[in-house]
Amino acid sequence: MGGRCNQGLIGKEEAAGGNILKKNEGKRGIFSPIKTSKIPDEVYKQIVSMISSGQLKPGQKLPPEREMASDLGISRQSIREALYRAETMGLIEVRQGEGSFVLSSVLECLKSPLTVLLEEEAERIFEFLEVRKLIEGWCAEKASTEATAEDLKKMEAILAKMESIGLADEEWEKVDVEFHLSIAAATHNVIAMHIMDALKDTFNAFFRFRQVITKPDKKGLILQHHNEIFEAISRRDPVLARRRIVGHLDFIEKKIKEDMEKMQT
Repeated sequence: MGGRCNQGLIGKEEAAGGNILKKNEGKRGIFSPIKTSKIPDEVYKQIVSMISSGQLKPGQKLPPEREMASDLGISRQSIREALYRAETMGLIEVRQGEGSFVLSSVLECLKSPLTVLLEEEAERIFEFLEVRKLIEGWCAEKASTEATAEDLKKMEAILAKMESIGLADEEWEKVDVEFHLSIAAATHNVIAMHIMDALKDTFNAFFRFRQVITKPDKKGLILQHHNEIFEAISRRDPVLARRRIVGHLDFIEKKIKEDMEKMQT
């Protein structure tokens, strides 16, 4: 792999470029055909551009190497070099046997210290909730004006999934986070999406403080909160959307405080 280009390979690709591009003219991949001698560099630039524009979202899997090479009309070696560079720059993660996935651009800055604070100092959970109210309140407000029909459909599917599982189920936490991330995605603001994706790894520590909320009799209420948030977004009501998501987080904060008080008595 490495950072050096295979000059012989690049030369062959340039020579065959016209024929290859014609061959792939009819295909509509997410990448654009390469028309330069610095092929791996150009592939890397496209990856950066698509991440910065939000076309490739945090956690999204890139197409397989073979597919990318076919769409671009270049060799898999050039694709590997571009992916290697993107990986060393912290933009993607290459998982053996799974593929390449987009990383949050702020993940490494926030993940470790924030998780440690939440795990070691319980009272920091309320500071975490304060930040969530600010970020998610804005996201809900923005999503209510920017969400597409496809965004709303995804939210509905997540809500249906939540209804089918129990609050004590391990899957619940994952789906809950997925719903909140879907709101951030519906803003179509790339920075907001990356911030929320970076925060999601701290949710595991956060969920440890939610003991009372996992009781079966609370499921209907939590689902109601999420459905009301979705309803406000789908009605295109930014003020109501912000109020409902902040109200939901206020409720979580209240219940966590009650739990902590019980533990101290």
